[in-house]
Amino acid sequence: MKTEVTKKENAEVVISVVLPNKDIQVYRDDVEAALIKKVKVDGFREGNVPKDVAMKQISEMQILEEMAQRAISAKYVEILEKEDIKAIGHPQISITKIAPDQDLEFTITTAIMPEVTLGDYTKIAKEAMNEEYSEDVEEKELEEAINNLRRMRAQQELSKDQKEGEEPVSWSDIKDEELPELTDEWVKELGSFENVEDFKSKMKENLQKEKAAKNTEKRRIAILDGILKDSTIEVPAIMVDYETDKMMHEFEGNIAMTGMSFDDYLKSIGKTREDYKKEWREQAVKRAKTQVMLNEIAAQEKIEADDKEVDEEVTKIMEQYKGQQGVDENNARAYVATVLTHQKVFEFLEKQ
Repeated sequence: MKTEVTKKENAEVVISVVLPNKDIQVYRDDVEAALIKKVKVDGFREGNVPKDVAMKQISEMQILEEMAQRAISAKYVEILEKEDIKAIGHPQISITKIAPDQDLEFTITTAIMPEVTLGDYTKIAKEAMNEEYSEDVEEKELEEAINNLRRMRAQQELSKDQKEGEEPVSWSDIKDEELPELTDEWVKELGSFENVEDFKSKMKENLQKEKAAKNTEKRRIAILDGILKDSTIEVPAIMVDYETDKMMHEFEGNIAMTGMSFDDYLKSIGKTREDYKKEWREQAVKRAKTQVMLNEIAAQEKIEADDKEVDEEVTKIMEQYKGQQGVDENNARAYVATVLTHQKVFEFLEKQ
């Protein structure tokens, strides 16, 4: 394997790689087997098409491209280690040459740790952690939460009798007398509650936990904002682009949950994807800076994810997405290691 590194501006590098054909061919059997399972031929059940029949439906380029993707994923960490590159963020990979019986050529464009000057993060964290937030649940809040639950149950009951095409029942349509009565019998139907008092007690407990979680989030945001304000961090453009694309993917997912296609949504409001990306640019920069900042604190404090915890989480992910295309174990491991490391950084800061 041959590699060559070209440094670019703004803390980015391009690694040009030539991977021997033999390192690609080791994946042929697995790739062919995976592609054969997806072939559909009349007279055969999907996944049970004979190899000689299925292979007529699969081009050599399909096989080559899939083998290349697997080889690149498998070699990625080795390439970084070979060149002693501490990559951050999500790399851009571009195949520049792919052909039968030829070596594979591709480039990896990735961000590296930029010059970072952090503020006094332990002092900032200590000040944020000393901020007082109430976790008390007032009687009014408890009653409101219970009434919301009663209204939701009433909505479900009234919706059962609706005919197709009728307007859905909204909360504003529900009269107070239509709400289920708060009785021992009713709360027992909701779960393992002994009576109304037990239900109220556990409801209050859950509300307190929600407040505690929100207060933790408030403190974390205060810590992050405080450190970012007092630090100098120049983030690579590739990281900002990745964060913007990630936000777009999250937004598209939220729109899809409403049952509307994202393109139709854009047409309905007269906007484009580029419009949103421009609007989100500042937020994407902040997200990218936060990633760099957490990485730098982890490096300075020698904070690392526990290997056993990483292994356990990666196993869960690979099991959850078993058989799905594009799920690479090395990528999953890098993602999990980053998430767990950042979690440990937060725990470190919260102890100040």
